[in-house]
Amino acid sequence: MMRSMRALAIAIALVACLPIAHAQQPPPSSPPPPSSSGDFNFELGEKKPPEDQAKEQARIAKLERKVHLRRSLLQWQQALVFATLGALAATNIIGTLSYYDKYTANGTDNGAYTTAHEGLGIGTTALFGVTGILAIAAPNPYPKPIKLDAALLHKMSMLAAALCFTAQIVMGPIMAVSDGKLYQKDMALAHLVIGYGAFAFMGVGTLAYVF
Repeated sequence: MMRSMRALAIAIALVACLPIAHAQQPPPSSPPPPSSSGDFNFELGEKKPPEDQAKEQARIAKLERKVHLRRSLLQWQQALVFATLGALAATNIIGTLSYYDKYTANGTDNGAYTTAHEGLGIGTTALFGVTGILAIAAPNPYPKPIKLDAALLHKMSMLAAALCFTAQIVMGPIMAVSDGKLYQKDMALAHLVIGYGAFAFMGVGTLAYVF
């Protein structure tokens, strides 16, 4: 009987010691963290070398200078376009009076408008030439393909006006030395019509540029 009691006590003691022994066992070692020198160790925003940064800054500065120069030249060109339109309107009006004075039955043919018309014609042509030079000299920092838009209409209208001015430059001196010639009146009429054509083309080009 005593032996049975002793064996039971030993068995109970062993069962009670099992959780303590299990708790004293060290936990399994976790795997080491991945090395930071693996394949995914890279920078998303790779820095440019100092030489490339300097070139980029120089390119941006050059672009800004072109934009500033273009804005300044086109502002002057726009002001001169309106001045040219006003001068051309006056030239056409004086030219019309000169035509009716010289080539109609009610005219006096005393050359009252000749000097004023010639002076206005020379001044208007010079103004138009300066506006064209400013437009051509203005740099284009943002080139774009040619397409049917207001900019193309402006360029084509001004080109047509330039052709009209060229014709006037050629016809004016010829008319001045053609007194008494049979073709002088027809040439004077063509000269008058071309003058109004130049005004119309310039007006269309100006409206396309402004709006």
